[in-house]
Parts: sequence; structure tokens; C-alpha cells
Amino acid sequence: MHVKAIKMRWAVGGVNYCYLLSSEDKTKSWLIDPAEPLEVLPALSEEEMRSIVAVVNTHHHYDHSGGNVTLTTTLRKRHNNVKVIAGSDASFGVSVVPQHLDVFKLGNLEVVCIRTPCHTQDSICYYVKDSETAQNCLFSGDTLFSGGCGRFFEGSAVDMDVSLNLRLLEGIGERNWPLTKVYPGHEYSKGNAEFIRKFVYKNPGDNTSFDEFEKYCNTHEVTTGHFTVLDELKYNPFMRLEDPKIREAVGDKIGKWSRDKVMEKLRFMKNTM
Repeated sequence: MHVKAIKMRWAVGGVNYCYLLSSEDKTKSWLIDPAEPLEVLPALSEEEMRSIVAVVNTHHHYDHSGGNVTLTTTLRKRHNNVKVIAGSDASFGVSVVPQHLDVFKLGNLEVVCIRTPCHTQDSICYYVKDSETAQNCLFSGDTLFSGGCGRFFEGSAVDMDVSLNLRLLEGIGERNWPLTKVYPGHEYSKGNAEFIRKFVYKNPGDNTSFDEFEKYCNTHEVTTGHFTVLDELKYNPFMRLEDPKIREAVGDKIGKWSRDKVMEKLRFMKNTM
């Protein structure tokens, strides 16, 4: 498995990622969330462009799907039979809409589509397994970020809890959590670390896994692909709704709130930070 991260919209604050996911022999590739063709195309070699068999979206927002038409037109001129895979026809030029847990083959790779409605109703996380190298990864779009999660634009706190902490974790499987590297849609790690330090784990030593996460974020501009799903479970507040420190942070000092109320308050706090 090979993953190439391509920066998009960093100059204007979007800090988006496009990803080129390739089979081990690099003959088959997916181009994931290529919203900005003027930034994506120069980052691809002719060989990489010829390998692309699908443009893939994690959800329909313009900063993820806005380049679909230009990219597919450009790639088809190179004789690629390029599909557009996305969660709904709200994405530009979609030709395949996967159902929950549908599986695709990409060379030696197996890709499981985990539908995670909340940020948008058509959000999909793509869980990838490489049988040759035993590598796993997750393209989580705007559902899961390192140290955070996406806003609830088309869903509720219940939806995010179910998508993030049930569907996603079950779809990957517990034994694979420590093996699965997370590739989110944006580079939000440093800001998420600042939120967690301010409101949740306020003192060094409160959560040593978070201390390590914060240190890495403060010393690396690019963090995508460094952390695993198991790492996230150790410090991401949106995946630790029963943690007494999380409960204290949202004002539930006796631990009686429902999970969705905790999730909703956390998201409100992050939105208004």
C-alpha cells in the first residue's frame, strides 16, 4: 500500500488533504477528495495519473468533491476508465454510490466503505487493508480528525456518536485498531490539541497519551497518517465520552448525562472556542 498526501487550500486556511491511494505495485490507484485540480494535478506524475481508476469522495462538500469533473475529464483523456465513487449524487459526476460495508478491490487492496452520517448524510470513511504488507489505513474525511471530529452539519450528537464510536469502530474491528493509520480530510491536529489542553486534560500527566499527541502536533506541520485508531481512543474526547475528565469538562460532575448530551456539549465548546 502506498499513500501520497497532497496539500490543498493551505494558503487560504482550508488545510485540506487529497490522497493518492495506490496498490503495492502502484498499477491501481484511487484519488480521494481532489477538490482543487490546480494543486492536485501538478503533484501527480504521468505514471500516477495513468494508474488512477477512480476519483473518490468522503462526502459532497465542495472542498472535497469540487474537482471531480475537471479531474475525471483530464484523466479520461489519458484513456483512464475513471469512475466517481461517493456517498450520494450530491457529489459532482458520481457513478457509484456504495452502501454501508460494501467492499472494493484495488489491486491487492481491499477497501471497506463505512457510512458515517452526521457531518453530512453522505459521509463515508474508507477502511483499507493490504494483505501483502499487513498495513491498514482509514480515510476518514470530516468524520474523524486526529484529536477531534467534524461538525454536525446534517446530523445530531447521537448520529456522530453512532457513526464515530459504533459504526466506524465495528467496521474496522478491535484487533485492527492499533494497526490502522488515520488519514483525515484536514490538518486540524494542532488546533484540536489546543482545545483538549484548554478544556479537558489541563495538566501534563492527566493523560500521557495526549501529552505525546500534543508534543507531536507542536513539532510537526503535517500529522496525517501518523496516528492510529487506537491512539485516537486514548485521547480524542469525542471518542471518550465516559471519561470522568470529559464529563467534568462539559459540566457533568456526577456522570449522569447521556452520551449524546456530552457529545453535543463538547461540539458546542469546540465550535465556540
